[in-house]
Amino acid sequence: MKIFFSGGLPKSGSNMIKNVLSQNKKIAIHPYSPIVDSLNNIKSTLFNQETSRNREIDSFNECIKQFFNQGIFGWANGLNKKASIYIDDNRNWLGNLEDLENIFNGKMIVFVKDLKSIINSLEYIYINKIDYNTSFTNNFYQYHPNNKQLQRVINFLEFDFLKIPLTGIHRIIEEKNKNNFYFTKYENFVSNPEKELKNIYKFLNIKYYMHDFNNIEVAYKTPLTHIPYGNVRNFKKIKQLNTENLLNKESIMYIETNFKWFYDFFYKI
Repeated sequence: MKIFFSGGLPKSGSNMIKNVLSQNKKIAIHPYSPIVDSLNNIKSTLFNQETSRNREIDSFNECIKQFFNQGIFGWANGLNKKASIYIDDNRNWLGNLEDLENIFNGKMIVFVKDLKSIINSLEYIYINKIDYNTSFTNNFYQYHPNNKQLQRVINFLEFDFLKIPLTGIHRIIEEKNKNNFYFTKYENFVSNPEKELKNIYKFLNIKYYMHDFNNIEVAYKTPLTHIPYGNVRNFKKIKQLNTENLLNKESIMYIETNFKWFYDFFYKI
């Protein structure tokens, strides 16, 4: 079994792509995997235990590497022993590129989408109060008493679910470390899903599977902790979700100016 990783920007079609990939029973995907979020806690606990016993810890990093490498294979086999590919899915891997590289030498599929479109979706959710709970709404209004759209846009971009993957993507681009990463753009997938999937299969280095794009089953449910901004719309067929533009010129200019690197790399004409 080969181990891969995935993650990326919210509202970028990642669940749709994972649902399609799951049609291939040789591919096992663990969405919202807890492994990356547990890494630092486990490393810290093990380190403290070793030092408290006055043991030599020169080989600590190698022990950690072997421990997690063996562990993730066991985790993957526990989920699906028959799969030849296991994908550990969590966007927080983009916030822990050191462990991804140094422990796992990991290869990762990264989901991206036009940042303006993502912010527009978040604004749509905010305006329509989709799945909002009272406490969250109250806190939001206290932080933005004037309720200006640009203030909300700036706040959206500071949320961990956007800031962490964006920072990781920026690092990958700046460090020119793209061999272990495949960026799959939402726009490419919805316009030509078969071509984009073939690129993903090439990255996974396995034979292409003939997917059924007209009968997509929901393989994964969004955790309640991701609501409201993690809610997804599930489709039986691949289709582009067109939401009316809600962003004013000031908000658009802010996004394009502050994330010029993103547009230069992914959307430059």
